[in-house]
Amino acid sequence: MTEPGGRERPLIVALVGNPNTGKSTLFTALAGIPTRIGNYPGVTVEEKVGRFSHHGRDVDLVDLPGTYSLRAQSPDEQVAVDVLCGRMRGVPKPDCAIVVVDASNLARNLFLTSQVLDLGLPTVVALTLGDLAAERGITVDADSLARRLGCPVIPVVVPQGVGVSTLRDSVVGAAAALPPPPPALAAHLADADAERPPAARDAIARYAWIDGIAADVIRRSDRTGRSRSEAIDAILTHRVWGTLVFAMVMLALFTSIFRLASPAMDLISAGMDGVAAQVEASLPEGPLRSLLVDGVLAGVGGVVVFVPQIALLFLFIAILEGCGYLSRAAFLMDRLLVGAGLSGKSFIPLLSSFACAIPGIMAARTIENRRDRLLTILVAPLMSCSARLPVYLLLCGAFVPDAAVVFPWLRLPAVVLVAMYALGVIVAAAVAFGLSRTVFRGPPQPFVMELPGWRWPQAAVVLERVREAAWSFLKNAGTLILAMSIVLWALGTYPRPVLPAGGEFTEAEARGEALRQSFLGRAGRAIEPLVKPLGWDWRLGCAALASFPAREVVLGTLGVIYNLGDVDPGDEEGGTMLVRRLKAATWDGTERKVFSLPVALSIMVFFALCAQCASTLAVIGRETGSWVWPVVTFAYMTSLAWLGAFAIYQLGTALGW
Repeated sequence: MTEPGGRERPLIVALVGNPNTGKSTLFTALAGIPTRIGNYPGVTVEEKVGRFSHHGRDVDLVDLPGTYSLRAQSPDEQVAVDVLCGRMRGVPKPDCAIVVVDASNLARNLFLTSQVLDLGLPTVVALTLGDLAAERGITVDADSLARRLGCPVIPVVVPQGVGVSTLRDSVVGAAAALPPPPPALAAHLADADAERPPAARDAIARYAWIDGIAADVIRRSDRTGRSRSEAIDAILTHRVWGTLVFAMVMLALFTSIFRLASPAMDLISAGMDGVAAQVEASLPEGPLRSLLVDGVLAGVGGVVVFVPQIALLFLFIAILEGCGYLSRAAFLMDRLLVGAGLSGKSFIPLLSSFACAIPGIMAARTIENRRDRLLTILVAPLMSCSARLPVYLLLCGAFVPDAAVVFPWLRLPAVVLVAMYALGVIVAAAVAFGLSRTVFRGPPQPFVMELPGWRWPQAAVVLERVREAAWSFLKNAGTLILAMSIVLWALGTYPRPVLPAGGEFTEAEARGEALRQSFLGRAGRAIEPLVKPLGWDWRLGCAALASFPAREVVLGTLGVIYNLGDVDPGDEEGGTMLVRRLKAATWDGTERKVFSLPVALSIMVFFALCAQCASTLAVIGRETGSWVWPVVTFAYMTSLAWLGAFAIYQLGTALGW
């Protein structure tokens, strides 16, 4: 086991287990932050690898997708099988496998364990969630279980660090030892009903073997009354009380995002304004200064300021997910999904789409029924992804009055922000309902869901989730948004304008006229008849048009366009530089402000419903195997976006907002 040059290569250890067994928490405890995140060769399933050293040996820990069985039913499960069997191109066969087993659901978890042992890999069982098992009156004799399985069984309590070092010892030792003999299943296979299909016979034999082990190693104590977890679940999964709690949690979450992120945002905004002022003062007037100030800093700077809010959003989501609350929310939402004609299996893909529609659409591969899978894919882009959040935050903070709603702590901007997320959910339900009764007739697929036990979220896992989200956002700002900002600056600067001699133009008027005569200005004015009914001027039309490849660029686009336009640079109204410029913008040749509450709502509704993401459309085409569905998705979402923006602007204007 040496690499070229005589250096001993790292041990390859696969981490495998059922969903909700604490696998991600254990991965972080063993290896810390992943050293590599990417996709497996030839597939879009995520590959996560961490490295740690123990007793002088480097170990590469490969976190496999969660699976209940090695009889793969989805691409995720197939990846786990291929890696364990050494069939994944470019991925070496593991030297050892760690099977994560939930002590509170031992029988179900041992099914996968028996299949891994059948592969002949050196195996170590990590017995997790022992505290939850104890609360349920369950005790597992780890020594007896190890004897029955023929491999080490290490009880692990990650929050207290119990068993982690012992698990590392066992992994290094097992990888160097001979593989254990396969579990004694032969007798049970021989006794299985020969009339049943092979898969059924195998399952019956394995569970008969597992029942014998469970009877030997599990001890149950008598309990009186409901446990604390059961009492909490009775409230949080109640049709009425659970829904009210869910609504209050969401309102508190978005209110906190506004309140807690403000100091950090102010610091970042002041820093970006200071950098822009310093660059402007140190360079002579000309194309280079304009590119840096009006293009790069105005575009990217207008986006970076939202990193604190993005980080806070994913912090709260990671906490809710880590403690087990999101699974309870899934139980509540299952009723809504079934009523809309979707399968309950659609919840996880749709929930993933709130971060990004692409992994959400790919997660729909776990839905076996093609009808439910297509329906889920078509409505997943309506969930408000993280790329939409900065648009909501900017416009809510700048143009929605900071008034109390019912409670002093509940502010109107937070309510509007929640409403934007709710709008996507409601429209998705309506679209799914209509399609399920026309194009996709038929009943939804039955859904069975397991609620994980309540547990404290692990700080390392939560912080890693926040780091990944913030870095992904910054990476987009540093690549795509930077490139688009430079392109938009060039389109908004050239060709150089022809201005009348005599100096009758002020500086701001000259900048506005230059933008109108540019390539960008001409395109915006060409589409102005389409966007004017929405309350938008031609510059907003330009921003929306530029954002169709990727909606992340819209704030950078606004920063560039309104930095180039007729804005009074001496305006000192509160807010970031971009907010000040948006508040000062006026319609051509008038004193009428471009932005108002109805216009802000119109923009937010448009972005909530529009298909402004070329990558999402490409993934839809790949996952469905046809370019018909991306075209359908783009057409129906863009139409809904225009109609929704038109309706809210006209209603808001009529009501005097």
